[in-house]
Amino acid sequence: MRRVLSNQLFLWRLCFRTCPGYMIYHLYDGFRYQGIIFLEHVLGIRYVLHCAEYDEPFWKAFLVIGIILAINIIQIIPDGFFIHGWTFRSKPKLYRALKEQMFAKASEIDLSCYDDPAYYNDFVLAVAEAETSIDRFLSLCNMFVQGLTILFTTGVFYLLTDAMGIVFVLASFVLRFFVSRILNKLNYRVRLRVNPLERKRNYVSRVFYLNDYAKELRLHPEVGDDLEKEFSEANDAIIEEQKKVGLRRTLLGFINGYVVGDFILDGLYITYLVFQAAVLHTIDYSNAVVLFNRTGSLRRGMMNLADIVPQAQENSLYVDKIRAFLDYEPKIRQDEGENVPEGNAELMLSHVSFRYREDAEETLHDISLRVKPGEHIAIVGYNGAGKTTLIKLLMRLYDPTQGEILYHGQDIRGFAPRDYRRRFGVVFQDYQMYGASLAENVVMDRLPDDADCKEAKETEAKITDALERAGFAERLATLPEGLRTQVTTEFDRNGVNFSGGESQKIAISRAFYKNADILIMDEPSSALDPIAEYELNRAMKSAAAGKTVFYISHRLSTTRDADRILMLEDGRIVEEGTHESLLAKNGRYAEMWHVQAGRYEAV
Repeated sequence: MRRVLSNQLFLWRLCFRTCPGYMIYHLYDGFRYQGIIFLEHVLGIRYVLHCAEYDEPFWKAFLVIGIILAINIIQIIPDGFFIHGWTFRSKPKLYRALKEQMFAKASEIDLSCYDDPAYYNDFVLAVAEAETSIDRFLSLCNMFVQGLTILFTTGVFYLLTDAMGIVFVLASFVLRFFVSRILNKLNYRVRLRVNPLERKRNYVSRVFYLNDYAKELRLHPEVGDDLEKEFSEANDAIIEEQKKVGLRRTLLGFINGYVVGDFILDGLYITYLVFQAAVLHTIDYSNAVVLFNRTGSLRRGMMNLADIVPQAQENSLYVDKIRAFLDYEPKIRQDEGENVPEGNAELMLSHVSFRYREDAEETLHDISLRVKPGEHIAIVGYNGAGKTTLIKLLMRLYDPTQGEILYHGQDIRGFAPRDYRRRFGVVFQDYQMYGASLAENVVMDRLPDDADCKEAKETEAKITDALERAGFAERLATLPEGLRTQVTTEFDRNGVNFSGGESQKIAISRAFYKNADILIMDEPSSALDPIAEYELNRAMKSAAAGKTVFYISHRLSTTRDADRILMLEDGRIVEEGTHESLLAKNGRYAEMWHVQAGRYEAV
């Protein structure tokens, strides 16, 4: 219960800090709503019936009804503004406040978290439930205030009119509380079991409606058939999970809906009430009618209060996931450590080994390497050799399982990761294009707000230069909006979906724009034609002057001019040397060369 309360306070602080006025009125709205109902349905009706029962003048009843109508008209005006205006403006602010915290944390968590299926499942669930958790919390707040208002107003009326009625209500309340708690825990356990299946089902859904898969699904309809089968299996598994708890849900629902409500209050209590008025004459008929009429409202109010704790417990289980995600302490903290000394320096790997999980095999084994400033290193090898993993360690996206990596003679774990990674310009093999302007896709940061200021013009010139060096100049000249062209048509009908080669040039321009000390090119020419590849290699020579460069490529024509080539196999460096020395050695590198590039030499 302490944890449940703590989670609700967490959401209250978030919501109140974001929209204090809205939250105060939200609580008042619950009191106002039930207060007006009590005024109309209890005090108003009771007085009118009392006037009829005891032959009071009609003008007294008319006056009371007029006062109640006037109060109702006055309170409807702000209520309409709250429901139809304020709520629509405030809820997105509350969602944003929580999502911004989660997005900030998502950019900090260790990359290894994405390799852990259990953590990733919780991560996806936390993001999916963020907005719903706020909605549930707001509903709980309103229910709580309404329940308290009913309990105070109607409860006092019952105590003053017929105190015995409270016994029936308390019996219903206690039973409702325990049954609802069991039912909500059951629903939560089912939700956890169903969540991975829903992820699988949603993945298949995305494949069928996203543009990325449209061509292949039409060329390979068998894939679509297999995916439909996967969808059906996941759907059937979800149905099976729901079937397992169907009987228990039915029984608990029957107890909640009939035994707790209809039988105790609508059956036993009303029988008791009629006996008191008609046989014993201990209460007036006007009071009996109001008590009878108010039974349903009191029952709903008590049900709300009975439901609040189990519903808060259910919501708390999801908030736990959100808070666990937000409270996660990254092993690699972005701003913790020293700044990196200025200028390029030697990179050294000393007996570096790495595995992605403790129970997994090592991906890299005892790698030792010394790279001089300005040296161009090509890393080659077959798929799964560990090339990209080695690069991730160099950028400190992961820390080695064993050994150390030194830069400027210091272990890179002593540097602030944010400052250390600033020294790298990178083109990943699985680069991404973002739904933003072309300029923003190059800079990967905010652009100056004032497009006419000196800084903005200098930035624009630097972006254009980077795109030209990446071989994008001709395509840039054809774009009417130039650097302001929106990438993809997802958010802008006038946007442009660039081809694979064009997108890769944009990704390469990011490395040129950054002017970093160390350039990393992971398959930089995989989507380029031979002419574009040749132009890129020329541009790289001029752009990379004085910089340390790492090439990862299967196309050995890109790597032959490197100062040194590393041949990786099964996570180990099996060969090292220049292009000519490795060919003369006639080993694994020579075998790759003769299979691939040797054909061009023969021509």
